[in-house]
Amino acid sequence: MGNTNSKRNTVISICLFIVIFAGLLITATFTDMQISEKLVRLQPGQYFTTNTFGAVFASIGSTPTYIFLSIACAIIFANTKRSKNTFLRIPGSILANLISVGAMVYVVQDVVHYLKKHYGDDIVFDKIFIKIAFMIAAAAIAELICLHFSKLDDKTAAALLKWSFIIIFSAALSNIIINLIVKDVMCRPRYRSMWILDNFNLFKNWYQKSDMPSYDDPVYAALANFFAKDGAKAVSHFKDGFKSFPSGHTNAAAAMYLLLCLPKLLKKYDNVKWKIILLAVSVGFTGLVAVSRIVCGAHFFSDVLVGGTTMFLCVMLGAKIFIKSDFEKA
Repeated sequence: MGNTNSKRNTVISICLFIVIFAGLLITATFTDMQISEKLVRLQPGQYFTTNTFGAVFASIGSTPTYIFLSIACAIIFANTKRSKNTFLRIPGSILANLISVGAMVYVVQDVVHYLKKHYGDDIVFDKIFIKIAFMIAAAAIAELICLHFSKLDDKTAAALLKWSFIIIFSAALSNIIINLIVKDVMCRPRYRSMWILDNFNLFKNWYQKSDMPSYDDPVYAALANFFAKDGAKAVSHFKDGFKSFPSGHTNAAAAMYLLLCLPKLLKKYDNVKWKIILLAVSVGFTGLVAVSRIVCGAHFFSDVLVGGTTMFLCVMLGAKIFIKSDFEKA
């Protein structure tokens, strides 16, 4: 009876998800430009907004993926340390620890990178001694996380090992789908690219494939001239102007949905209170980043919708693969 109810609830959840997603995507199809016109905060001639909300969440939006990857490696570190296999216990744990620290340190680099885009090279966070201080702090946090997981009992550590596999799987799969395939295929112009060109005739719906402007295209000449001040980065900035669909930032922010796997692994979180908290945090942060990307003129509503949903589906697929129905929670 319990198994039947579980399957029924799963079917209902899937149907509800499809209906909501389809409804939002249809809405986005007809309102993308109107929503952007209401929310975008760009000054004349501005490509990267200085709006506080947009700039801050653009800067921290992609950090969840790297933080979760750091946590995943910390969990692997804790498990390899317990291994009876010498190769896993020594080289394996050292490698996992180094990657965990590296991923956390990269968070600082990533945040500073985006802050510089929005506020210029003179931001205080880019001062070498401040940057080093933050990197040391990030490395220390990663080491503390590794230490924390090392102190867990074997059953909990083994349960979380499944979570680490889900983290790596979903991060890798969603990144391949969005950043290595779809963005390059669709070549959708960003709102801010059209803003700079003052040419919104370039607008394409999410389902319409565009082409990267060729060297002899007036659009290329106009944008290349605008980005010429960026020197060696000019070409990458130009190409980035045609990678609107889907949103990589929102996809990375949606790594927060990985928290929804915890109730499936640990008894502590398998109750209504924690499920509501984890869902609220996941949806809340992802939603804020999604709105900020529209505010920046970096993406349209359909872009952030598909970007966030892609990560959600990858997480759910990962949970299905790595957490079997007969798994005993820790």
